Amino acid sequence: MSAQLSEQAQVCADTVLCICTYNRPQGLYKLLMGIASLDAADGLQIVVVDNDEKGEGAQVCSTLPDDYPFVVHASVENTAGISHARNAAVNKALTLNPTWLVFLDDDETPSQQWLAELKRIQYKTNADAVGGPTLSVFPENTPDNVRENPYYGADLSIEDGAQCQLQAAGNFLIRAASITKMAPEFFHPAFAKSGGEDLAFFTQLAQQGLNMHWAANAIVHEDVPSNRLSEQWMKERVVNIANSRVRVMQMLQPGFAASVIRVIKTAALFTVAMLYTVAGFIHPTLKMKSKMLRWKFWGKFTAHFNLATTRGDGH
Repeated sequence: MSAQLSEQAQVCADTVLCICTYNRPQGLYKLLMGIASLDAADGLQIVVVDNDEKGEGAQVCSTLPDDYPFVVHASVENTAGISHARNAAVNKALTLNPTWLVFLDDDETPSQQWLAELKRIQYKTNADAVGGPTLSVFPENTPDNVRENPYYGADLSIEDGAQCQLQAAGNFLIRAASITKMAPEFFHPAFAKSGGEDLAFFTQLAQQGLNMHWAANAIVHEDVPSNRLSEQWMKERVVNIANSRVRVMQMLQPGFAASVIRVIKTAALFTVAMLYTVAGFIHPTLKMKSKMLRWKFWGKFTAHFNLATTRGDGH
């Protein structure tokens, strides 16, 4: 079956893969070609939403080989922000009447058994949603302390099949019927520029009682460009994640008591950060840990004053 670009096709697909892309045409092409060799992908259709008005990502879809095995539906979402792109992708995917939606990001490459593992765990646990690990691929000669930093990639590091609350939208499968009532805004626009839209999404589903499980062998790999190895990039990431987490909880767990508990936790984090800072003068190996704790505190602290951070790398 040749690759097809369609805005109107109303055909039934058991599984639809949603991909949002932004200024990564080469990464998107690599991802799409990697998908071509997936196991358990019969009948798969792909929705690509480009959040760059230049539409380079959408254009990539028209360059796929004639024998590309899946139907591709490509479009451009002109409203900037990851939430808007994800919403456009899900709304388009649902018009195809799928049983399942799956998600990947444009800087990832799935392992051959990725989709099969997500479906295996879903069948085993009867889960409404299943997530898997995103493992980082670093440039050569990247120091070990950088490779071991938990802020790269996304891995819950729990047992295969374990029940959990998912957090990241770069690698998961979900029952389409579980989210249709959320339409048309599945991912909250308040997090369009900051990120955290995926945590808000999964937290809402958890509050609704959805059953989520972990597929430890549904692995995707994420390329880490050299510009993400700097301390400044890591500082922005830690601050931003901490800020968005507090804002998610403010939105989904409102009330005076919950607010007081969050403030107490932030104050405790400040105390721990200061202790590590002092220890860092004695043990230099703790300096980076102390910095990350201070950055984390600052992100949470600013969120308590309703200040939202913005991701510096677009999506």
